[in-house]
Amino acid sequence: MLKKLFDKLKGSASQAAQSGPFLPHMPEVDDWPNLADIFDQARKTAAGELEQPSGRQVVIVTPGRMIAFQPCPAPGLMPPAQVQNIEAMIPAQVKRNIAAIAYNGVDAITTDLSQAIPFLGFLVAFAYIGHSVWVFEGHESALAAGCKDADVLIVDGGMIPHLHKDWATVVSGVMRNREIYVHDRTTCALRRLT
Repeated sequence: MLKKLFDKLKGSASQAAQSGPFLPHMPEVDDWPNLADIFDQARKTAAGELEQPSGRQVVIVTPGRMIAFQPCPAPGLMPPAQVQNIEAMIPAQVKRNIAAIAYNGVDAITTDLSQAIPFLGFLVAFAYIGHSVWVFEGHESALAAGCKDADVLIVDGGMIPHLHKDWATVVSGVMRNREIYVHDRTTCALRRLT
């Protein structure tokens, strides 16, 4: 009886998280002639090459092409077991460029960033251990610029139906390494795209 009630509540919570301002969809984006420059700035900021707020950050390129930051915990504050788990996924010995495609509508990210980007914890942890991490919505006009020079791409499974039909081919053509993962919103697992 309790299991049925828990499963029902879990299903309701999952439906609520995928509705309202957090429902994955392709937002309208601003058309900028210097889109490559914006993403170049995002990559450099994520790598710590440009001035940014103190500490490691996840860089978010909004649909309006503004750059926002999600700070990481200060060095030494993330539990060692959590650091070990994230290092097992993408070791920190070799610094990697990690791009992410997720719903990043301004209402959603300013209301609850972790509901808008359900794998935010992974991204923050990757940045915490030294990787360069940036997020954008995956709009067709920004796919190539947003994934340029990425070693790893993590895609929100909820956004895949809203991406250009040849998105994997486009991003594979501009990435330094073609390591692509899809985040499953139901299981919260990352699955490698073959």
